[in-house]
Amino acid sequence: CLELDSDYVAAYHMRGITLFKLGKYEDAIVDFEAAIERNPYLTIVHMYTGYAYQQLGEDELALTAFDRYLQSKTLGTPLDYKVLGKAKLEQGDLQGATEAFDAALIKNPTESQYYYQFLAYFEAQNYSLAVEQINQAIALNDRFYGYYILRGKSNFLLGAFEPSITDYSTAIRLSPEVSDGHFLRGLVLDSLDRHNAAITDFSEAIRLNPEDGTYYSKRGNAKFAIGNRASACLDWTIAGNLGYYEEFDKIKTLCE
Repeated sequence: CLELDSDYVAAYHMRGITLFKLGKYEDAIVDFEAAIERNPYLTIVHMYTGYAYQQLGEDELALTAFDRYLQSKTLGTPLDYKVLGKAKLEQGDLQGATEAFDAALIKNPTESQYYYQFLAYFEAQNYSLAVEQINQAIALNDRFYGYYILRGKSNFLLGAFEPSITDYSTAIRLSPEVSDGHFLRGLVLDSLDRHNAAITDFSEAIRLNPEDGTYYSKRGNAKFAIGNRASACLDWTIAGNLGYYEEFDKIKTLCE
């Protein structure tokens, strides 16, 4: 088609999309730029260009492309703002991400939008506002264990230990086969010096996922706290064999 008409905009546009789907992102960008050069009103191409730059790890260029797309529209859709917010979040622009997700929420307050706004606030270490956002997501879907995991992490960082334990317990009830729920609850219990209960949780996490060295390491800490040095040393050694070396100095100084 382009051999017959080298200015045929739709051909550049659609070949660019096809190249993108083939994973040839640099070639796709060349076609997208050729399309927008010939038709500045084909603004959707900026969105595709942003996606291609994301795949290449060029977050700043991706963000520029997404901004151009939104600036070209009188009113962006919730999806537009969510894509822009995710791009800003990946680049570390937490304020920009929050503003974009806010715009998405105003236009269409969905579970997904609340989740992404939570991420922005959590990354900004504004855990109180993060909890507010995940509460909204839970109000729309109270059966997804992951939201309780996220709220549990936020509550823990806020120093609300009992609510954090409650959140992790709810996550475990909804998905008992997920090891993280048991492990994270164990961390809270251990921080409260409830070491035996923590060991029970760490042991269940290990049963569900015996390849995570972190689990053995933290169980070793809890065992050592109650005076069980030999068993603690064994756990720390297993953690090291699995590639988790945080406790290596303890093995050298505390274990025979």
